[in-house]
Amino acid sequence: MSPFEPRSPILTRVLRWAPPIFYMGFIFFASSVPGDELPSWGFWDKAEHLLAYSVLGVLFLIPTAEARLALVTPRTGALAVVLATLYGAFDEIHQSFTPGRSPDIHDLFADFLGASVGVVVVLLFRFVVTRLALRRVT
Repeated sequence: MSPFEPRSPILTRVLRWAPPIFYMGFIFFASSVPGDELPSWGFWDKAEHLLAYSVLGVLFLIPTAEARLALVTPRTGALAVVLATLYGAFDEIHQSFTPGRSPDIHDLFADFLGASVGVVVVLLFRFVVTRLALRRVT
């Protein structure tokens, strides 16, 4: 156990889930803005979804891989992508109740793609780090 981890396993789990939960709150708040009040950031809407959900996919790796890079595997990555995509579906439904906004299956696909990209980047990073560590050992 790291000296920075709480001694309580329950508190440890709660703290691991905190980053994606807080970020989902940010996404919920952002998607609560009525359509006519949306700021234009100069990005294509789908690129915004891709970027936002790539971050969420990575944040879901914290609890699914128990905050350990060594436990980031295709299985924990797939779970992170599924969780981020499910939240994307919830968010699209939520937007149907926001004035000037509507659910869009293309947004959901961009959410899935973004979560997948974020997770794959971390998986590739883990692969490179593991290879470099093996080279130092031999």
